[in-house]
Amino acid sequence: MRQSRRASSRVNRLVVIFIIVASGFLLLYKNTQQFTQIDRECIQDEWQENNNLGNTIDDGSNFRIAFTDIQQNYTWLHLPNFLENSEILMIVSSNCDNFARRNILRKTWMNPENSQIIGDGRMKALFLVGINGADEKLNAVVLEEAKVFGDMIVIDLEDNYLNLSYKTISLLLYSISKTKSPNLIGKIDEDVLFYPDQLTPLINDKTINTSTFSIYGEKYEAGVAVNHGEDNAKWQISKNSFKCSVYPSYLSGPTYFLTRKAAKRIVEATKHRKFISVDVEDVFITGLLAGDVGIKKNQLPFMYMIEEATNDRESYEILAWHTKKRDQQYIEAFESLKLNRCKSCRKSKNPDLEELKEK
Repeated sequence: MRQSRRASSRVNRLVVIFIIVASGFLLLYKNTQQFTQIDRECIQDEWQENNNLGNTIDDGSNFRIAFTDIQQNYTWLHLPNFLENSEILMIVSSNCDNFARRNILRKTWMNPENSQIIGDGRMKALFLVGINGADEKLNAVVLEEAKVFGDMIVIDLEDNYLNLSYKTISLLLYSISKTKSPNLIGKIDEDVLFYPDQLTPLINDKTINTSTFSIYGEKYEAGVAVNHGEDNAKWQISKNSFKCSVYPSYLSGPTYFLTRKAAKRIVEATKHRKFISVDVEDVFITGLLAGDVGIKKNQLPFMYMIEEATNDRESYEILAWHTKKRDQQYIEAFESLKLNRCKSCRKSKNPDLEELKEK
């Protein structure tokens, strides 16, 4: 009887092991099938030559953004004086009425006393702001702020989610047409904790190579499903705008970095795709447009684009963290994390002391 039970127990164990192994193989098979040659061909088929359509272009005081199915003209309402000595340009995509948050950023990572790379002039940080078409008083205050601080690009684009792709293309167009010295361009949202000095070693050791056609950030692999209206989620896309069932690889939208060469190619590529008028700006620009023109997509270390992403990584360094922290919380977190999660910040502040700590 005992032998029979033992035999039965062994069989049960073997069955469990078989199920686990089989599940692993099925999962592996499923993951390898997420992005197929058919998916790749579908995305490539969406590209349109449009040799007769003009490019996205800066005309001086005005500029034009051209997609296959729609073209929009905008005006540079205010441009900052840009001194050509910075090799890195960080532009914060900021909502027009977020005055307090802009001041918070000016006090934290944009402050030369907090970021050596900014204090040395190696990096220049600016805001890109649209307008509120229904509130002329608000727009006047925004323009006055731009004059006082000298760190804002203001355009006559309505600040809303549907225009995010236009806003980011405007950001890239400004970078390549209004400046000459930066060879690395960063797009960052105003709710991201950022430590600019962490870029220095990444550039020095060629993790970020500014001489290539590359884009850097938190990378999502190809195969994320497209929402074609199956539910009421925020990121629905009509099949008329994009018919394919999955996305190519792309970089998370709150923070990413492009070489100047890559930004130029992406701007030139807009006329070959239909405009996607929902909040998937990161997929559209870093996935589709970047992929169309052969931009290499790279994962950077220390990027946390989800609020909870650092909870189980308290000993890890931070380059950028997309967080929901409000203004005072943001300041407190910036100061606290700078002390123990930003090695380059400590080195820039007191290199001799940091060297002793490492020994």
